Amino acid sequence: MWGTLGVIFLILLLSFGVWHSFTSGVLREMIESAKLPILIERDMFDGETKTFVLEKNGKEKALKIKKINDALNAITSSRISSGSISFDPKRENGLYLEFSIWESGGVSLMTIIEKNGNKIIQEDEYNLEEKGLVPAVYKMIDLIERMSSTSSVWDEFSLDKK
Repeated sequence: MWGTLGVIFLILLLSFGVWHSFTSGVLREMIESAKLPILIERDMFDGETKTFVLEKNGKEKALKIKKINDALNAITSSRISSGSISFDPKRENGLYLEFSIWESGGVSLMTIIEKNGNKIIQEDEYNLEEKGLVPAVYKMIDLIERMSSTSSVWDEFSLDKK
């Protein structure tokens, strides 16, 4: 009888642990983190590569994006950085994103600001230690897909000149 009660008690404890993980969001975060490698290797533009302008730490260059990993690598190539990614080289009109990565008290933080011209549309800050890259990656995917659907003035501007 004590053995049966012990097994029932263990099953109840296990069930409570799973329920708590699910309701607190921990389980969902673990699943999202496990999906991250697949997510960043996904083609963003149906196999097409699109050229954006990356301005990072004061230097501007062309950034070819086929997968979200291309943008993510450009942004996170150093522990502390800031800059922007745009589809329109002039950044006078249209969507673009500004980013910054920094450390505060030993915690890595990332800010992504969605802008339309000079107007701030939305600003999000991510604690990379607490939530990881997943929320920031979803935000970048959304912004980059929307930026690429707008017209560009690439005919007037070339980053091949150095």
